[in-house]
Amino acid sequence: REGKEMINEFKTGLKIDQIVLLRLQKVGNSSNGGVFARGLIEDNSGCVPFICFEAGIVEKLRAFDAPKAVRVAGNVDINKFAGDMSLQLIIQKLADVKAGEDISHLLPQGNFDKVEYEERFQKQINSINDKGLRELVKEVFSGSAYQQFLINPAGMRLHHAYVGGLLHHSVCVADLACALADKIGGMDKDLVLAGALLHDVGKLKEISPDMGFPYTTGGRLLGHITITVMMVSEAAAKLGSVDEKKLQQLLHIILSHHGEQDKGSPVACATKEGFVVHYADEIDAIMNQFDVNNTEGTWEFNKMLQRYLYL
Repeated sequence: REGKEMINEFKTGLKIDQIVLLRLQKVGNSSNGGVFARGLIEDNSGCVPFICFEAGIVEKLRAFDAPKAVRVAGNVDINKFAGDMSLQLIIQKLADVKAGEDISHLLPQGNFDKVEYEERFQKQINSINDKGLRELVKEVFSGSAYQQFLINPAGMRLHHAYVGGLLHHSVCVADLACALADKIGGMDKDLVLAGALLHDVGKLKEISPDMGFPYTTGGRLLGHITITVMMVSEAAAKLGSVDEKKLQQLLHIILSHHGEQDKGSPVACATKEGFVVHYADEIDAIMNQFDVNNTEGTWEFNKMLQRYLYL
Protein backbone atom coordinates (compact mmCIF):
# COMPACT_ATOMS: atom_id res chain seq x y z
CA ARG A 1 0.00 0.00 0.00
CA GLU A 2 1.11 3.53 -0.72
CA GLY A 3 -0.47 6.65 0.63
CA LYS A 4 -0.51 9.49 3.09
CA GLU A 5 -1.72 8.20 6.43
CA MET A 6 -1.76 10.01 9.75
CA ILE A 7 0.93 8.49 11.97
CA ASN A 8 -1.59 6.99 14.39
CA GLU A 9 -2.96 5.00 11.41
CA PHE A 10 0.39 3.40 10.47
CA LYS A 11 0.34 -0.38 10.01
CA THR A 12 3.07 -2.93 9.30
CA GLY A 13 3.90 -3.12 5.60
CA LEU A 14 2.71 0.40 4.79
CA LYS A 15 4.86 2.35 2.32
CA ILE A 16 4.74 6.08 2.96
CA ASP A 17 5.88 9.20 1.16
CA GLN A 18 4.76 12.28 3.06
CA ILE A 19 5.68 15.34 5.09
CA VAL A 20 6.44 14.74 8.77
CA LEU A 21 8.17 16.51 11.62
CA LEU A 22 11.52 14.77 12.13
CA ARG A 23 13.20 14.86 15.53
CA LEU A 24 16.76 13.48 15.40
CA GLN A 25 17.96 11.64 18.52
CA LYS A 26 21.17 9.84 17.56
CA VAL A 27 23.63 9.34 14.72
CA GLY A 28 26.11 6.50 15.09
CA ASN A 29 28.06 3.64 13.54
CA SER A 30 26.43 0.25 13.06
CA SER A 31 28.11 -3.09 13.77
CA ASN A 32 28.64 -3.84 10.07
CA GLY A 33 30.74 -0.72 9.55
CA GLY A 34 27.93 1.45 8.19
CA VAL A 35 26.17 4.41 9.76
CA PHE A 36 22.68 4.91 11.13
CA ALA A 37 20.41 7.66 12.40
CA ARG A 38 17.39 7.28 14.62
CA GLY A 39 14.78 9.49 16.22
CA LEU A 40 11.08 10.23 15.92
CA ILE A 41 8.72 11.34 13.17
CA GLU A 42 5.59 13.18 14.24
CA ASP A 43 2.37 14.78 13.09
CA ASN A 44 -0.51 16.06 15.18
CA SER A 45 -1.94 12.53 15.53
CA GLY A 46 1.10 11.01 17.21
CA CYS A 47 4.69 9.90 16.72
CA VAL A 48 6.66 6.79 15.77
CA PRO A 49 10.39 6.00 15.91
CA PHE A 50 12.42 6.00 12.71
CA ILE A 51 15.73 4.45 11.73
CA CYS A 52 17.81 5.14 8.63
CA PHE A 53 20.87 3.31 7.26
CA GLU A 54 21.29 5.33 4.03
CA ALA A 55 24.69 7.03 4.32
CA GLY A 56 23.72 10.10 2.30
CA ILE A 57 20.60 10.72 4.38
CA VAL A 58 22.44 10.10 7.65
CA GLU A 59 25.04 12.68 6.65
CA LYS A 60 22.28 15.20 5.91
CA LEU A 61 20.61 14.48 9.24
CA ARG A 62 23.85 15.21 11.12
CA ALA A 63 23.28 18.89 10.41
CA PHE A 64 19.84 18.94 12.09
CA ASP A 65 20.07 20.94 15.32
CA ALA A 66 16.28 21.28 15.84
CA PRO A 67 13.12 19.42 14.83
CA LYS A 68 12.40 20.01 11.15
CA ALA A 69 9.55 19.44 8.67
CA VAL A 70 10.78 17.14 5.89
CA ARG A 71 9.37 14.76 3.29
CA VAL A 72 10.28 11.14 3.99
CA ALA A 73 9.66 7.90 2.13
CA GLY A 74 10.09 4.42 3.51
CA ASN A 75 8.50 1.30 4.97
CA VAL A 76 6.66 0.84 8.25
CA ASP A 77 7.84 -2.29 10.06
CA ILE A 78 8.01 -3.86 13.51
CA ASN A 79 10.68 -2.30 15.72
CA LYS A 80 12.69 -5.44 16.47
CA PHE A 81 14.61 -3.79 19.31
CA ALA A 82 11.58 -2.46 21.23
CA GLY A 83 10.34 -5.84 22.44
CA ASP A 84 6.68 -4.79 22.44
CA MET A 85 5.79 -5.22 18.73
CA SER A 86 5.63 -1.44 18.29
CA LEU A 87 6.23 0.12 14.88
CA GLN A 88 9.05 2.09 13.33
CA LEU A 89 9.65 3.74 9.96
CA ILE A 90 12.69 2.67 7.96
CA ILE A 91 13.57 5.83 6.03
CA GLN A 92 14.85 5.30 2.49
CA LYS A 93 14.43 8.80 1.05
CA LEU A 94 14.44 12.29 2.54
CA ALA A 95 13.77 15.66 0.90
CA ASP A 96 13.18 19.25 1.95
CA VAL A 97 9.63 20.58 2.08
CA LYS A 98 8.88 22.79 -0.90
CA ALA A 99 7.61 26.35 -0.47
CA GLY A 100 3.84 26.44 -0.19
CA GLU A 101 3.39 22.79 0.83
CA ASP A 102 0.85 22.29 3.62
CA ILE A 103 2.45 21.53 6.98
CA SER A 104 -0.51 22.47 9.20
CA HIS A 105 -0.94 18.79 10.18
CA LEU A 106 2.41 18.97 11.98
CA LEU A 107 1.29 21.51 14.60
CA PRO A 108 -0.31 19.64 17.51
CA GLN A 109 -3.73 21.00 18.48
CA GLY A 110 -5.25 20.67 21.93
CA ASN A 111 -8.80 19.60 22.67
CA PHE A 112 -9.99 22.93 24.11
CA ASP A 113 -11.62 26.20 23.04
CA LYS A 114 -8.88 28.86 22.88
CA VAL A 115 -11.32 31.80 22.91
CA GLU A 116 -13.14 30.45 25.96
CA TYR A 117 -9.89 29.83 27.81
CA GLU A 118 -8.56 33.31 27.07
CA GLU A 119 -11.77 34.76 28.53
CA ARG A 120 -11.42 32.56 31.61
CA PHE A 121 -7.77 33.62 31.97
CA GLN A 122 -8.71 37.31 31.95
CA LYS A 123 -11.47 36.71 34.51
CA GLN A 124 -9.00 34.89 36.76
CA ILE A 125 -6.57 37.82 36.67
CA ASN A 126 -9.33 40.31 37.44
CA SER A 127 -10.54 38.22 40.38
CA ILE A 128 -7.23 38.77 42.24
CA ASN A 129 -8.36 41.20 44.96
CA ASP A 130 -4.89 42.31 46.07
CA LYS A 131 -4.16 45.29 43.80
CA GLY A 132 -0.38 44.86 43.88
CA LEU A 133 -0.54 41.18 42.90
CA ARG A 134 -3.19 41.82 40.25
CA GLU A 135 -1.16 44.59 38.62
CA LEU A 136 1.96 42.40 38.77
CA VAL A 137 0.25 39.53 36.93
CA LYS A 138 -1.10 41.98 34.34
CA GLU A 139 2.37 43.44 33.82
CA VAL A 140 3.97 40.03 33.25
CA PHE A 141 1.22 39.05 30.79
CA SER A 142 1.38 42.17 28.66
CA GLY A 143 2.47 43.13 25.15
CA SER A 144 4.25 40.58 22.98
CA ALA A 145 4.63 38.17 25.93
CA TYR A 146 0.84 37.88 26.15
CA GLN A 147 0.46 37.26 22.42
CA GLN A 148 3.04 34.48 22.62
CA PHE A 149 1.37 33.09 25.75
CA LEU A 150 -1.80 32.47 23.75
CA ILE A 151 -0.01 30.13 21.32
CA ASN A 152 2.93 28.68 23.30
CA PRO A 153 2.97 25.02 24.36
CA ALA A 154 3.53 24.12 28.02
CA GLY A 155 5.95 21.34 27.04
CA MET A 156 7.97 20.06 24.12
CA ARG A 157 6.56 16.55 24.50
CA LEU A 158 5.49 15.61 28.03
CA HIS A 159 2.34 17.60 28.80
CA HIS A 160 0.18 20.24 27.09
CA ALA A 161 2.56 20.00 24.12
CA TYR A 162 0.31 21.73 21.60
CA VAL A 163 -0.59 25.19 20.33
CA GLY A 164 -2.00 27.17 23.26
CA GLY A 165 -1.01 24.48 25.75
CA LEU A 166 0.48 27.01 28.18
CA LEU A 167 -2.80 28.96 28.28
CA HIS A 168 -4.78 25.73 28.74
CA HIS A 169 -2.52 24.48 31.52
CA SER A 170 -2.33 27.80 33.38
CA VAL A 171 -6.12 28.26 33.47
CA CYS A 172 -6.67 24.66 34.63
CA VAL A 173 -4.02 24.87 37.35
CA ALA A 174 -5.54 28.15 38.61
CA ASP A 175 -9.03 26.58 38.70
CA LEU A 176 -7.79 23.49 40.56
CA ALA A 177 -5.67 25.50 43.00
CA CYS A 178 -8.56 27.86 43.82
CA ALA A 179 -10.92 24.91 44.34
CA LEU A 180 -8.43 23.35 46.75
CA ALA A 181 -7.91 26.68 48.55
CA ASP A 182 -11.68 27.15 48.94
CA LYS A 183 -12.16 23.60 50.24
CA ILE A 184 -9.22 23.68 52.66
CA GLY A 185 -9.53 27.28 53.79
CA GLY A 186 -7.11 29.33 55.85
CA MET A 187 -4.86 30.53 53.07
CA ASP A 188 -4.23 33.60 50.91
CA LYS A 189 -6.31 32.89 47.81
CA ASP A 190 -4.85 35.90 45.97
CA LEU A 191 -1.37 34.40 46.34
CA VAL A 192 -2.67 31.01 45.22
CA LEU A 193 -4.29 32.48 42.12
CA ALA A 194 -1.34 34.72 41.19
CA GLY A 195 1.11 31.87 41.76
CA ALA A 196 -0.93 29.43 39.67
CA LEU A 197 -1.26 31.84 36.75
CA LEU A 198 2.43 32.77 36.80
CA HIS A 199 4.06 29.45 37.73
CA ASP A 200 5.08 28.44 34.19
CA VAL A 201 5.32 31.82 32.42
CA GLY A 202 9.08 31.32 32.01
CA LYS A 203 8.27 28.65 29.43
CA LEU A 204 7.69 31.54 27.02
CA LYS A 205 11.47 31.92 26.97
CA GLU A 206 12.31 28.24 27.56
CA ILE A 207 10.26 26.58 24.79
CA SER A 208 9.81 28.06 21.34
CA PRO A 209 6.37 28.00 19.65
CA ASP A 210 8.19 27.20 16.38
CA MET A 211 7.80 23.89 14.55
CA GLY A 212 8.61 21.01 16.92
CA PHE A 213 8.59 23.28 20.00
CA PRO A 214 12.40 23.23 20.44
CA TYR A 215 14.07 24.38 23.65
CA THR A 216 15.85 27.72 23.42
CA THR A 217 19.48 28.13 24.44
CA GLY A 218 18.36 30.27 27.37
CA GLY A 219 15.82 27.64 28.31
CA ARG A 220 18.43 24.91 28.42
CA LEU A 221 20.88 27.07 30.37
CA LEU A 222 18.46 28.47 32.94
CA GLY A 223 15.23 26.44 32.96
CA HIS A 224 11.71 27.82 33.18
CA ILE A 225 11.58 28.15 36.99
CA THR A 226 14.60 30.44 37.07
CA ILE A 227 13.33 32.39 34.06
CA THR A 228 9.89 32.80 35.67
CA VAL A 229 11.42 34.21 38.85
CA MET A 230 13.48 36.65 36.77
CA MET A 231 10.43 37.78 34.78
CA VAL A 232 8.27 38.27 37.88
CA SER A 233 11.06 40.04 39.79
CA GLU A 234 11.73 42.40 36.88
CA ALA A 235 8.02 43.23 36.58
CA ALA A 236 7.76 43.84 40.35
CA ALA A 237 10.80 46.14 40.27
CA LYS A 238 9.27 48.07 37.37
CA LEU A 239 5.97 48.55 39.19
CA GLY A 240 7.47 49.22 42.62
CA SER A 241 4.07 48.71 44.28
CA VAL A 242 4.06 45.05 45.27
CA ASP A 243 4.24 44.31 48.99
CA GLU A 244 7.68 42.83 49.71
CA LYS A 245 6.37 40.03 51.92
CA LYS A 246 3.70 39.07 49.35
CA LEU A 247 6.33 39.10 46.59
CA GLN A 248 8.59 36.74 48.59
CA GLN A 249 5.71 34.33 49.15
CA LEU A 250 4.74 34.50 45.47
CA LEU A 251 8.31 33.75 44.42
CA HIS A 252 8.34 30.81 46.85
CA ILE A 253 5.26 29.36 45.12
CA ILE A 254 7.03 29.62 41.76
CA LEU A 255 10.34 28.25 43.04
CA SER A 256 8.69 25.28 44.77
CA HIS A 257 6.00 24.33 42.26
CA HIS A 258 7.73 21.07 41.31
CA GLY A 259 7.32 20.09 44.95
CA GLU A 260 10.77 18.79 45.86
CA GLN A 261 14.35 19.71 45.07
CA ASP A 262 15.01 16.32 43.47
CA LYS A 263 12.17 17.09 41.02
CA GLY A 264 13.76 20.33 39.85
CA SER A 265 12.51 22.88 42.36
CA PRO A 266 15.27 25.09 43.88
CA VAL A 267 13.35 24.91 47.19
CA ALA A 268 10.76 22.47 48.52
CA CYS A 269 7.20 23.58 49.30
CA ALA A 270 7.03 25.27 52.71
CA THR A 271 3.71 27.17 52.67
CA LYS A 272 0.07 26.17 52.30
CA GLU A 273 -0.16 28.16 49.10
CA GLY A 274 2.99 26.52 47.72
CA PHE A 275 1.65 23.01 48.33
CA VAL A 276 -1.73 23.82 46.79
CA VAL A 277 -0.23 25.22 43.57
CA HIS A 278 2.25 22.32 43.36
CA TYR A 279 -0.43 19.64 43.63
CA ALA A 280 -2.77 21.49 41.26
CA ASP A 281 0.09 21.68 38.72
CA GLU A 282 0.89 17.98 39.14
CA ILE A 283 -2.74 16.83 38.88
CA ASP A 284 -3.32 18.86 35.70
CA ALA A 285 -0.14 17.57 34.04
CA ILE A 286 -1.12 13.97 34.90
CA MET A 287 -4.73 14.32 33.74
CA ASN A 288 -3.47 15.75 30.45
CA GLN A 289 -1.84 12.36 29.76
CA PHE A 290 -5.31 10.88 29.30
CA ASP A 291 -6.29 13.50 26.72
CA VAL A 292 -5.10 11.50 23.72
CA ASN A 293 -6.57 10.35 20.42
CA ASN A 294 -6.71 6.65 21.28
CA THR A 295 -9.99 4.85 21.77
CA GLU A 296 -11.19 4.24 25.32
CA GLY A 297 -10.44 0.95 27.00
CA THR A 298 -6.88 0.62 25.72
CA TRP A 299 -3.55 0.50 27.56
CA GLU A 300 -0.70 2.79 26.52
CA PHE A 301 2.78 3.25 27.97
CA ASN A 302 3.29 6.81 29.20
CA LYS A 303 6.83 8.18 29.12
CA MET A 304 6.19 11.02 31.57
CA LEU A 305 4.77 8.73 34.25
CA GLN A 306 6.84 5.65 33.25
CA ARG A 307 3.89 3.28 33.45
CA TYR A 308 1.02 1.91 31.39
CA LEU A 309 -2.18 3.96 31.62
CA TYR A 310 -5.69 2.62 31.03
CA LEU A 311 -7.34 5.15 28.75
